[in-house]
Amino acid sequence: MTRLAVARPRMPAAETLLPYLRRIDAQRCYTNFGPLVAELEARLAERLDLDPACVASVANATAGLTLALRSVAGGRAGVCVLPSWTFVATAHAIAAAGFPPFLVDVDEGSWALTPAIALDAVARIDGPVAAIMPVAPFGAPVDIAGWDRFTALTGIPVVIDAAAGHDGLRAGDTPCVVSLHATKILGAGEGGYVACRRPELAIEIRKRSNFGFYGARDAEVAACNAKMSEYHAAVGLASMDVYAADIARFRSVARHYRERLGGRTDIEWQPGYGTDWCGSTCVARFAGADRDRIAARLDAAGIDSRAWWGSGVHGQTAFAGQPRLPLPTTERLARETIGLPCFVDMGEDEVARVCDVLDGAARVALRKAA
Repeated sequence: MTRLAVARPRMPAAETLLPYLRRIDAQRCYTNFGPLVAELEARLAERLDLDPACVASVANATAGLTLALRSVAGGRAGVCVLPSWTFVATAHAIAAAGFPPFLVDVDEGSWALTPAIALDAVARIDGPVAAIMPVAPFGAPVDIAGWDRFTALTGIPVVIDAAAGHDGLRAGDTPCVVSLHATKILGAGEGGYVACRRPELAIEIRKRSNFGFYGARDAEVAACNAKMSEYHAAVGLASMDVYAADIARFRSVARHYRERLGGRTDIEWQPGYGTDWCGSTCVARFAGADRDRIAARLDAAGIDSRAWWGSGVHGQTAFAGQPRLPLPTTERLARETIGLPCFVDMGEDEVARVCDVLDGAARVALRKAA
């Protein structure tokens, strides 16, 4: 039997890209905020009910996080608080912005850093806090209004890592950074965008992505080159053209998983997964189980799985020595969650194949854990 991959990204077919590529050929504009980039930003803004000036495209989401953090917290001293339960890119972006990462735990129900947890952390950290970087876990929506209130209350700026969060994104005053990587629910191959209700912040991010230039060849701020190319914008626009169909397919995969495993009381899904929002990954939590044992059973059956975030940022060599508060929820999530096969053209029979193995694997794992 053919091995079942954990992910099979699919970008727009060549024939759907040709109209956009021909526009690039005709205009001979390839980068530097070209017309396709402007069109992509406008379409993203329309989806979020924003003015196009409120969306800034970037070469990738990691750069977007760094630039957004420098824009809102530049000149501030102190650490940047982030959840250890995230992909390591979050911490890399903070370090690149010049702030020491400080790791904290997440909420048991949402798997996310919440404003309440952040307030408690700020009170417990010895020294100034320059900024907070919450994460939308595996694309789940975060409390944008709550983070807006957090900044209004504390004066501490916030940047949200919503790398996988395109489908469930809602705009607020707090900037959200979304990835358009080939593995994401909306892909451009590489790329990303920053969205919020503050056009002046989008201008600042554009400036910092363009050597500090904005309207003149004067580098107004320390910056880098993190612009999206017209070619990546072409892929992003072609992906937007078929987004409604693709998100419906991903929701169908999620629905099949939830229906097939719906009778199991030991399996937990993120709130709203597959109904209110969807990502390009399917992460299930097996309460009291050991994901390594489940992964071994899947592997023996020819099915790939993935511990997408490993044991958390604190388990990564580059950040093992960072200061942190206790992380009991992160450590439980690291033991009990596993990324299951999920891709846009995954069939119901392939979902059933995974679930058949999980039915046996979870029972074995629970018995051993007991």
